[in-house]
Amino acid sequence: MKFLQGSAVGLGALLLALGFILSSVVPEHAVYVWSVTGFGFVLFVTGLWLNRDRVLALLKGKKVRAAGASAGYALTVLAVIVLVNFLAARHHRRFDMTESKEFSLSEQTIKILESLPRTVTVTAFYADAEPTRQKLEDLLGEYQYHTRKLEVHYIDPFTHPGDAKRYGITEANTIVVESGKNEDRVKTADEESLTNALIKVTKDRERVVYFTTGHGERDLAVSEKTGLSLLKGELEKQHYTVKPLVMSQGVPEDASVVVIAGPQKAFLDAEVKMVDDYLRRGGHLLYLQDPEDATGLGPVLANYGLAVRADVVVDKVSRLFGGDYLLPLVPADGYDEFHPITKTFRYQTIFPLASSVEVKTSLPEGVTATKLAQTSPMSWAQPDSGELKTGHITLKEGSGTKGPVTIAAAVTKKIDQAPKPAAEPAKNKEDEAKPTAETRLVVFGDSDFMTNGFFNASGDGDLALNSIAWLSEQEELVSIRPKSSQPRIVVLSRQQVLYYFFTIVAIAPIAITVAGVAIWWRRKKL
Repeated sequence: MKFLQGSAVGLGALLLALGFILSSVVPEHAVYVWSVTGFGFVLFVTGLWLNRDRVLALLKGKKVRAAGASAGYALTVLAVIVLVNFLAARHHRRFDMTESKEFSLSEQTIKILESLPRTVTVTAFYADAEPTRQKLEDLLGEYQYHTRKLEVHYIDPFTHPGDAKRYGITEANTIVVESGKNEDRVKTADEESLTNALIKVTKDRERVVYFTTGHGERDLAVSEKTGLSLLKGELEKQHYTVKPLVMSQGVPEDASVVVIAGPQKAFLDAEVKMVDDYLRRGGHLLYLQDPEDATGLGPVLANYGLAVRADVVVDKVSRLFGGDYLLPLVPADGYDEFHPITKTFRYQTIFPLASSVEVKTSLPEGVTATKLAQTSPMSWAQPDSGELKTGHITLKEGSGTKGPVTIAAAVTKKIDQAPKPAAEPAKNKEDEAKPTAETRLVVFGDSDFMTNGFFNASGDGDLALNSIAWLSEQEELVSIRPKSSQPRIVVLSRQQVLYYFFTIVAIAPIAITVAGVAIWWRRKKL
């Protein structure tokens, strides 16, 4: 009994510790682990019971009460830390302090992730020792932060050749993106490629964009400055189908958007009627008209309260940036803050040789119009009396329309659809849920801004893509595409260089040295 009274507590604690260690080292021998742990617990409790008088005396002492108070404080702090971590895990937030948001996903990617219709599986075939794998993991981690519908798997094709063969992987660093029956493969692990793959595998309906031809319009196939090859390439990256359209054949039923880009010749009466009929039945049209071009589509625009004036926009602000007066700019605050095309758009855009767009004060019934883009108050739109054909124009400040001048406008109009007869039920729930269609029309007084020569200038290309995305009813694509990081250069004057040299390079080290010598000298005297 005396042996147990003196040694049971220590032996019991030792066996409990040994049982904990064994549970981690040999978890497969659970019977032996539990036997050692149970025996240790019994010894420990027996020792406390045999020494209960001493234990009670210790608990009543001042040291124990002080230790208990300290333990209480420590437990309180621990509880606060646990609570803070719990709240942080449930309400996680990240902050990117860089000016261009270099470590954040673009708004377009975030919109697509938040609106994923179903689960998307990403399988990355990367070797464990691949240097770029960590970068991919960080990027896909950002993707998963914004959605729960993204599953990510990493497979080493060298250690799991069976999985690589099943997917038909012949090259390492291949990413397979799957959703439903759709699949896409990505070889470049960047945001643009992954987001485009997400768009492709989650879009079951084909979006077809037709560009009219036969009237001197901008050409999709031309890679020179006046062509639209860059716009076509970006649209195809977002998985639009881009096709030319001969108006004499009518507008196809599969047209998501029709683009009339800078025609130089007038449309025939029959073609004008085709465009009008297309809009009346809920079509979506992007119309871009340059100065001096008579297209014959004025009556169609008038049906929706719009008109492209026979004038040219003059902008003094352009001279401040080294441009011509006839190169009007739309500043970052010149866009409508509520329309889906421009509500998050805050980039300056350039419209070389543009006409103003008029939005009628009295709109036709059911029509809603928005002034999308306006120039600065230092601009004006002066009537063109034929001087543009000569290559020279006389500036007449104060004539015509005073700034800000509208260069782009958007129009919507609800189109009631007749109910389907009982013999022709709706094909799917989507048809039943949408009893009305909507005509959408975007008009620009210029077509140069989306040509190859200006597509990558500031926000010109983004504005063109946003317009087509809204017209095709893909609002999740209406945003600003990722921008490349810009170097930050600090230019110092001679006085600033001398100031920082003496305060950082000279004075600080000398002050520290003097202080050290003074302390050493003082201690030497003591």
